[in-house]
Amino acid sequence: MTNRRTLDSGQIVITAVAALFFLVCTWTSYARWADFGYRTFDLAYYVQAIWQLIHGRFEVSVEHVPLLGNHVEPIIFLFAPLFAVFRHPMLFVVVQNAALAAMGPIGYKICRRLQFDGKQACLLSAVLLVAPTAGYIALHEFHPEALTAPLLLLMVQARLSNSIKQHWLWFLAVLACKENMALLLAAYCAVSWIVERKRGFAELRDWYIWPLIVAVLWFVVCTELIMPALNSGNIDYLALYDHLGSSPLDILHKAITQPQSIGRALLQSLMHGNLVWALLFPFLFLPLLRPRWIVVGAPVLLQHLLSWRYSEWMIYFHYAAPLLPLFWIAMVEAVANLKIRQSVSAFSLPGLPCLLIFACVIAQAWLGPAASIGATTADWLAGRPDRARKNAFISQIPSQASVVAPFPYLTHLAMREKLYSLHYILKGLKTLSRQSYEPPLPTDFVLIDYLDSSTFDSSAGYYHPAMKTADGRTIPSSDRLLHDFLKGSNWIADLRNELTLLRRNQGVVGTGTASPNPERLSESVFEIGTHTQLVSIAKSGSVISNVQPLEIRLSWRFQSERDLLPWMILRLAHAGKGYSTTLTKGLCAPEVNNGDHEEIWRVDNVHALPAGDYSVETLFIDNSKRAWYESTGGSEPESTLLSEPVPLGWIKLQP
Repeated sequence: MTNRRTLDSGQIVITAVAALFFLVCTWTSYARWADFGYRTFDLAYYVQAIWQLIHGRFEVSVEHVPLLGNHVEPIIFLFAPLFAVFRHPMLFVVVQNAALAAMGPIGYKICRRLQFDGKQACLLSAVLLVAPTAGYIALHEFHPEALTAPLLLLMVQARLSNSIKQHWLWFLAVLACKENMALLLAAYCAVSWIVERKRGFAELRDWYIWPLIVAVLWFVVCTELIMPALNSGNIDYLALYDHLGSSPLDILHKAITQPQSIGRALLQSLMHGNLVWALLFPFLFLPLLRPRWIVVGAPVLLQHLLSWRYSEWMIYFHYAAPLLPLFWIAMVEAVANLKIRQSVSAFSLPGLPCLLIFACVIAQAWLGPAASIGATTADWLAGRPDRARKNAFISQIPSQASVVAPFPYLTHLAMREKLYSLHYILKGLKTLSRQSYEPPLPTDFVLIDYLDSSTFDSSAGYYHPAMKTADGRTIPSSDRLLHDFLKGSNWIADLRNELTLLRRNQGVVGTGTASPNPERLSESVFEIGTHTQLVSIAKSGSVISNVQPLEIRLSWRFQSERDLLPWMILRLAHAGKGYSTTLTKGLCAPEVNNGDHEEIWRVDNVHALPAGDYSVETLFIDNSKRAWYESTGGSEPESTLLSEPVPLGWIKLQP
């Protein structure tokens, strides 16, 4: 009776921990999504893909490859019936986080199979969810690869339970999560075949040999048939390893003849990344005592560590999902062996599981997502005005309209046939490729958030000045690439704070839309070469508040080709407190190629500024060059100014 009560209490506790993990991670994901905080196209890709699928279409415009063309992930088809009923982007996140939370109860059952008592099993399984890696996997938007974590645990549980049917079921489910899982599963079968070689051939054949053959065949089908047919060169993942060789065979040859190149790549990723250390430290490095599971994970681990893309060396994304259960089961087996050999005299069991929990808590404080979870909640509580403002702004875009948008807005606009990511236009190159990106035909709407750091920050890697590729081609600046995309059409612009929404005026050729005041043509504020002239600039009044916007009118004259587009910033300096701040407008009239044009910029997002009198001046800069200097530590920001600051007088900011 006592054992039964202990077992039940252990299950109850780990289920409660799993429920808490699910609620915290799902709430944080929702708050981040609602605050337009998603910084990649991962979730948007799958939302649009499944939305297209349930409408009988297979094109996914946001990534320019159809479903299964980016990665071969047939498990995503299981989301279609759910999404047909619950049509909200967060459905994918809810299912993903529920699956990740299930790792706790699954791990509990595995521990019980390994002869741990209820308390020990509860603590060891809780380690799965308290480890920083689990939180980051759950919080990084959505990716089918995240599902490998619970599915691999279910496969291990099936093996411990000696259930061949369930083993096959979860084996195939893992295989369906991503094409590279075939290599991991092949390693699992090969290693298990060797470790358990004393078993009968018939048993080895059913458990490992047939699955090994299936995994290898599936990998060949994915890499030689499915991906070449559906990808068509739009995404070149092999380019992640071009520092090691020009082809897989060349990389393999150099790994043998020039092993130092592999060593340098591994050393760099281990020294500058935290993927390996975040998997070892919370588990007190105990997985090293069971290298079998590290060898199983080696194909995926090396895939990330040998890449030149530093994000793959980190735990902040979904990359650690298939590694977490492998390192955990290695740790659990190591503890079980120590228990059997009575080699833990310094730590009385369940002292070691408690120490593992403590190590996970330390790891959370060191590099875990706990702090960002609190910050996200605080931002959500304080961000209601911004959310309402941005939601109202994008509500102008009809559900059937085609649109270009930056990362934070893609998931909010993904349930449509034609959606394109702004970062492709700004970068000018295909994903992981040196091939030029061919932008789509002009869309109905173009949405730009000039404060979107995931697109316009220098560290993002998309926004750049004119640059040369390794093969000698010149890629125009991001500003010019956006201008080239827009200039062939006529656009109606809505400029509010940092947001710009351009609506295509169909049937009208792209030219200037207004004439400057002829009385001001004799003088101009400044000129850029022979192609851009700011004829006049004026503000609408002397008072600004959250309900009374400030309007700034800019009259431009454009001639010939614009090779440099000014980026405008409004600088406000408080009269009495010495306080100053800047408000970003962004690029000036990127949609206009020639002729006279008038812009009206409305500013009303000032709720965070203290009331008082402010002096106002405008700054015009070459922002793509500024971003480059920022990323390389080059010249001072003043060197990117295109003119002297333009004073606009004083305004009174009212609450």
